[in-house]
Amino acid sequence: MEHFFDSFFVLSTIFALCLGRIVKVPAGPLIRVEGRDIVIPCNVSHFDGPPEQDFDWELTQDSGSKMQVVSTLDSSFTDKSYEDRVNSGEIAVERTSASSVVLKIKHVKLTDSGKYKCLTPSTDASISGNYDAEVELRVISDSLKVAAPQSRSKTGSITEGSSFDLRCTASQDSVEGTRLSVTWEVRRGAASEKILSLNPDGGVMAGSDYSQRYQAGGVRLELLGNGVYRLVVSQALPTDEGTYVCVAGQWVKDESGAWKNILEKSTDVGEVKVTPIAPSLMVSVGGGNVTLNADSTLELTCTVATANSDAIRMEVTWYVSPTPSADQGSSRLLVHMDRDSVVNGSDAVTVSRVSADTTRLVFREVEKTDTGYYFCKVVGWMPQSGGTWYKAAEKTSTSVRVTVTSLEPTYSVLLSAPTTPHFSDDPTELECKVTDVQNANGTRMTVSWHYRKPTPADLPVSDDLIATMDQNWDLQAGEKYKERVGKGHIVLTKLDPAVFKLQVLHTRDTDRGEYFCTVSAWAQTKDHSWVKTKDVSSRNLPVSWDQEDPSLTVVATPLKAVFSGGDPFEMACKVTGKKLKNPKYSVLINVEEPSSRKIRKIMSMSQDSVTRLEEWNEKDRLDSVVLEKSSADEFRFRMYGTQISDAGYYYCEVTAWTPDAGNTWSEATRGISNKVKIDFENTGPAFNVSLHSDKLTVYPGQTVKIECVITVQGAAAGTDDISYDVKWSVSTEDKSVFLVSMDRWGVRTLTPRNGTSDCSLERIKPRTYRLSIHNTEDTDRGSYHCSVTPWLKTSDGAWQKSLEIQSEPVHLKVDFAMLESLKYPLLFGAGAALCVGLLAMLIGYIGARFCCKNALQDDMRGNRRLVSMEMD
Repeated sequence: MEHFFDSFFVLSTIFALCLGRIVKVPAGPLIRVEGRDIVIPCNVSHFDGPPEQDFDWELTQDSGSKMQVVSTLDSSFTDKSYEDRVNSGEIAVERTSASSVVLKIKHVKLTDSGKYKCLTPSTDASISGNYDAEVELRVISDSLKVAAPQSRSKTGSITEGSSFDLRCTASQDSVEGTRLSVTWEVRRGAASEKILSLNPDGGVMAGSDYSQRYQAGGVRLELLGNGVYRLVVSQALPTDEGTYVCVAGQWVKDESGAWKNILEKSTDVGEVKVTPIAPSLMVSVGGGNVTLNADSTLELTCTVATANSDAIRMEVTWYVSPTPSADQGSSRLLVHMDRDSVVNGSDAVTVSRVSADTTRLVFREVEKTDTGYYFCKVVGWMPQSGGTWYKAAEKTSTSVRVTVTSLEPTYSVLLSAPTTPHFSDDPTELECKVTDVQNANGTRMTVSWHYRKPTPADLPVSDDLIATMDQNWDLQAGEKYKERVGKGHIVLTKLDPAVFKLQVLHTRDTDRGEYFCTVSAWAQTKDHSWVKTKDVSSRNLPVSWDQEDPSLTVVATPLKAVFSGGDPFEMACKVTGKKLKNPKYSVLINVEEPSSRKIRKIMSMSQDSVTRLEEWNEKDRLDSVVLEKSSADEFRFRMYGTQISDAGYYYCEVTAWTPDAGNTWSEATRGISNKVKIDFENTGPAFNVSLHSDKLTVYPGQTVKIECVITVQGAAAGTDDISYDVKWSVSTEDKSVFLVSMDRWGVRTLTPRNGTSDCSLERIKPRTYRLSIHNTEDTDRGSYHCSVTPWLKTSDGAWQKSLEIQSEPVHLKVDFAMLESLKYPLLFGAGAALCVGLLAMLIGYIGARFCCKNALQDDMRGNRRLVSMEMD
């Protein structure tokens, strides 16, 4: 690698010595306008000596005289005729790098024309290459003119969709190498947007937002001769509003052959305001409210008035609404005609264009259901360049009321009861008859049967649908009667078109109440569908019989009392029913907890003598409760091996069930017994639970430990005679979540967690349990509880479960540590920066050691100047 760098250095030095010094300036001539600024760059390369080179600028005028303009080396180099302009900064030389400068001339004059030479004093070991370069500067007079004619431009306020044109004049004196450009712009506020440009090469270019319109001929730039340029805008849009500006530019080619702008002037041609047609659009429905008979023809006209109506096309849609608000969301569409007069309607409803601004709606054979508020909606479409259209305006007319009248059928409805029940399970028969029928030709009659339960006068009444017959005579049962109708226990028949019958084959006690029927009249529409025209209800007919309501009395009696844990408990429930026909009983044993007053279901037995455990979920004691049926009206509940936690108030809840004729059992009534108390003499120790935490506020990622300490007071007991079930939970604002538990055998149960934190539970002392939350996060905040259920060993070696004890909560808060979160990123960033710095120093040292040469000679900059070639 070292030999490679040495060889590269030697070859580079030989190449530079062979090529010699090179001084470069732009290729001329440079053409500039009088009064403008100019910058002429100059740079030197392939030289020896110090990296910073000096530069002298000289001017050779057209007359042949030479003048020293400015130098970076010698302040006395400047000719006296240029001293004032140099001292004032009008002429200056500025470094752009160690080996390049620019000559700046502000407000260039005609006398500044000539050939500018850039010279560099020699710092080379030997004379080789060129030490100067020359470029010609031509200063021309400012002859660029742009103006807006006072006439022959159509500006001001125009209507959307109209056309307008603008004109301006632009010219310049004919100078070799210069070209003229004209650009039309529109200014809206402080922003300007380019429309069309005539470039110096003779091509036309459109602005980004006008490219499509230009290609379609919507905007044009026309040359009228004598320096007049006209902008033509067809089918004006609201976005065409603004102040139009004509910009003229003078251009020359630079050394790369690209056109460079050297002068630009602009003038405001005129302000154009485009009036949208939307505010001028007026839509109305001819005439006022209309009343006509059914099967007649409805005719309505929709008239449109707007500015520039010749350019706009109308799309018309007719609606009918049940309300006068003309809301399309609740309206029905009748017919639609697009802007090309293509109609989308039906045989009954059509629309036609009467004139350019009027359309007519024709609705044949209207019906009563066609009554409503009719309105038309009009959308105005404007053409765009290229054959496209855009929505320019939209408006909805006010509605007119159309009333369709017809002769409604008239009839009466009578309800009678040919068969009434005298006892429960007797049949009931009701007959609904339609009488006094008039104007009912072609009308179809259907019936609905309803039941109303007797209620006190101060309570609202509610009706239950038994069954209904729709317009197609299909039967539909009410929700409460589906089963009975489906099994045929309730029968509906139609004896003739005007007589309907309801039969309840087996009347229940719950069927007592009032009945009525509603007869509906249906008329057929044009599309052969049926529409309801009238409802008439009969009077209410009561159905009842003399009978007392069933009742149930339940008495609970303790057969074996409980005085201490482990004793059996037995309770008998005696049922006495009245006014019940062949009843069966189901029983539910409940207990009311003494402290929380919470009701817990223990065990139940159905009317078919099927027993089931309800909320008795103690795994070790599933067989310790028994429910038996000792007789048809007596039940016995036993609990073996009672625990202290079984204390409470026990009672029976009995439901009486009676059968109907279809052997379907239904609930008749229910009763609740008195409460039997189970209590224990408390001779054992008393327990208390408290929580202790090492910290209540933690940061994410830390571990928090909470200890649950159990204290025992009263009668002493050894640690082997007491064990505990411990359960931990956390409560937030809206819920409580179980975390972990440990039973008296030391078996832990842990709930799966969704976050990154984890928790553990351990017994650190005989009466101390510690919950540890590892890698805490924000979701771990909340109130933590510890619940303890003590178990005591009796003298006979059995274990007794005591009541659950819950601690006061401990509130845990999780804070976000800003410094802690930024510690590792800052350390990693500092380490990376140090490594990059060391690597840069190493690369610099290698480059300085192997890639750079020693200076060939001391600094030769000083006062040594370039001597002429003859002296050499």
